[in-house]
Amino acid sequence: MCLTAERKLLRSALLCAAAAVLAGGCSGDTGTSDAEKGKTGIPVTKICDGTLDAAAGDALQRLAGQGGVEESTGVNREGRPNKFSVSRSVEHLHDEYVQQSVCRVYRVGDNSGKPLLEVRFTASEYYLSGEEDSGSDRKIRYPLGLFARTSVNGAKLFFRCPTKAPSKDAFIGDTEYVKGELWAATIPLRGSDDARDAMTVLNSMSRAVAETAGCAEQADLPSRVPDGEVV
Repeated sequence: MCLTAERKLLRSALLCAAAAVLAGGCSGDTGTSDAEKGKTGIPVTKICDGTLDAAAGDALQRLAGQGGVEESTGVNREGRPNKFSVSRSVEHLHDEYVQQSVCRVYRVGDNSGKPLLEVRFTASEYYLSGEEDSGSDRKIRYPLGLFARTSVNGAKLFFRCPTKAPSKDAFIGDTEYVKGELWAATIPLRGSDDARDAMTVLNSMSRAVAETAGCAEQADLPSRVPDGEVV
């Protein structure tokens, strides 16, 4: 079952990536973020529907470096807002990638069309373990949730959060877990400090999602990211 779900999500992710190349962003994103237009950045604690606490806001600013950050705005081809919403994220946990609410953060003035960070949440029938987390790149594991680790390309965080599919035809059925994913394609997380900052952002957003989904107690995510271990 896990393999089937993984294949479905991989197919959806590949379609999403193709759409991003052709249209400047997943789910029909036209690439018209405020950051790409060079507007003044907004406070980091207001990014991603205000899901970043003070520590996560500081972490995002360190990852971004000098200058401000902005988030995708406008609507996609289907008329859905490009801007991230916690409630919409929870509502679409069981949907395909292209229907999910995604937070894409851009550096102000960056006209490449590539986000600094991209974060999304998905209902999951499983969670990773150390044995399944293979690969040659450097990884750091954190004692967070059920499984949390960073790699050079981003971070993953699985936490317990039972949710029901909205219908029997949903892309993903009833599940016990939620997976948070952060991609950092333009800033490889090669150092321990960058990795911790990425996990701090993802953990803060995961706490907000868990709270909205009504599973904060089961998720049991701390407000501070503990020290990680290189694996």
